[in-house]
Parts: sequence; structure tokens; C-alpha cells
Amino acid sequence: MKVWMKKNLLWVVTFLTIGITTVLMPFFPDRIPMHYDMAGNIDRWGSKYENYIFPAIIFIMSLFWECLLRHFRKKQKGADQKECEEAANNGKVLQVVAVGMALMFSVMHYCYLYAAFAAAKGQMTESPVDANVVTNVCMGGFLIVIGNILPKAKLNSAVGLRTVWSMENDRTWAVSNRFAGKAFIVSGVLIVIESFVVGGIGSTLIMLGILIAAGIISTWYSARAYRKYKD
Repeated sequence: MKVWMKKNLLWVVTFLTIGITTVLMPFFPDRIPMHYDMAGNIDRWGSKYENYIFPAIIFIMSLFWECLLRHFRKKQKGADQKECEEAANNGKVLQVVAVGMALMFSVMHYCYLYAAFAAAKGQMTESPVDANVVTNVCMGGFLIVIGNILPKAKLNSAVGLRTVWSMENDRTWAVSNRFAGKAFIVSGVLIVIESFVVGGIGSTLIMLGILIAAGIISTWYSARAYRKYKD
């Protein structure tokens, strides 16, 4: 059971989100808030069944991740020991990324469900939940998870910090992804903190700035590692 759960956790999270949404639908009024402006004011109402859009997106993303996971499983068959070990390791890293992303979007979906239900029942004109904070905190948590798992990825073309410099050889790859992992963890912590402190659209703008900065610094470091270890 433990092995089955570990292998199929992505689909457990995916179908759990669909199942919970289905169970909750009878309790929702027919029309609920479906969109908010930047200030959190409701600017569109729609059918409660539009709540299936988010679970559908999660399902499509899970199909994409499943294709990549199967690619790494196939690489383990008929390969030499080194390639087999690398494929198995990268498959584990990709599994964490896939499940982490599914969980992130599922938590966001549950928060939006609550906001829509509360606003509809209370005849509110604005969201009772700051969507910016929810989104940013989930993104921050996801970055922390990715940052911890990123250094474990071996050189490949599907997962990790992939630049022309980091992919030069195993050494530049390891050094670049180790640094990127730390940058992602720091970025995730900063995003979570600033989201609670700032809130609103301002926190999202700061979040985007932190993400861009982390990407630029990590790319610069991979170029630096290339110059140092290219031989």
C-alpha cells in the first residue's frame, strides 16, 4: 500500500480535488462569484459548475507530469547502471515537483471555493479572502519544496536549472543547481513573509520581483560555474 501510494500520490491529490469539489457542489448556490478585480471586488458572477475549471487544469497538468515520469521510467530499462541510477533519481525529483505543484493548486482551489461560497451566501461585493496572499503563500511554499529537492537532480534536459552553462558537465550542473536550490528556498521564505505583511496586489508585484531576481542570480551563477569548471 505504501509503495502504491508513493507511486500514485500525484493522482491521489488530483482526484481528491475533483472528488471534494463534487461533494461540495450541492451546497453551493447556483450563481457564485467567479472573478475579482485587483482590489478584490467581485466583477463577474457565474455558474457554480465553473468551479470545475481549476480541477480540470490540475488534471491536465497531472497528465503532462505523468508523461514525463513515464519517460524517466523507460530510461531505466535497458540503460547502463549510471544512466539507470540518474533516471531513477531524476524521476524521484520530478515526482516531488509534480505532487508539490498539484498540492499548491489544490490548496489555492480550496481557498477560492471558500471565498466564493462565503461571498455568495453573505451577498458580499468583495472577496472575503485575499487571493493575492493565498496565491503568493502557496507559491512561496512550493519554492521552498523545490529548493530542497533541486540539488538532488542529476544532469538532464527535463528538470532542474537548465542553462547552456549548467548543462556543460556534471560539475557545473551540480554547483549551479545547489546554488539555485538555496536561492529558491530564500525566495520562498521572503515571499511568504512579505505576502502576510504587504498583502493585496502589492505583495504579488513583490513576489514577481523576487522570482525574477532569483532567476537572474541563479543564471548568473551558472555562467560563473561554467567559467570555473568548464575544463
